[in-house]
Amino acid sequence: MPTVTETSSPPQTSLDELPKTVLIDDPDADIILCSCDHQEFRVPKLYIVKISPVLREVVQSTCDSAHAQASLPSFHLSESGVILSSLLTFILPMPPVLPPTIEQSMELLSVSQKYEMDSISSHVREKLALHNPPFLRSETAFQVYSLAQKYGLRQEALQAACMALTFPITIEDLEDKLDIMPGAYLWKPVQMEL
Repeated sequence: MPTVTETSSPPQTSLDELPKTVLIDDPDADIILCSCDHQEFRVPKLYIVKISPVLREVVQSTCDSAHAQASLPSFHLSESGVILSSLLTFILPMPPVLPPTIEQSMELLSVSQKYEMDSISSHVREKLALHNPPFLRSETAFQVYSLAQKYGLRQEALQAACMALTFPITIEDLEDKLDIMPGAYLWKPVQMEL
């Protein structure tokens, strides 16, 4: 069973009351996944290669060519430690932990799609659907829509656009939203309404 240590993250717009990063150091680890912010996660290779065909190719090609090394092979990924630790909680046999913000949760979904982890994407969506307060609600609809567009999450973009279209939309209502949403994103729900 992986050793789990929780560390506090800086305060942000909270999705959850627990803004924590889960650091994973499995005693049975045979690879190290490194985040872009230099956090290391020691994990069993089996879980990673079974869940992601993309990471399977990367891990197996490197491990096959370097299997004689004394230290564990390291793989540097472009994701932050918060996203990578959350992703690993959905992969490894431990309770899954969502990232602390809406934006990070959307990024987590995007990363699970990037690595072709369909079952993880479904599991993250289920966890978000059960979240209290709801992940998608009237006050977050525009933010979720913008983030879904940014990360290429069509399902979430459609859900958020449908919710946003239930409210009257005027330019004055959108003034505080324009800094988080490019104008092109605003045109798409308007086209849907027409």
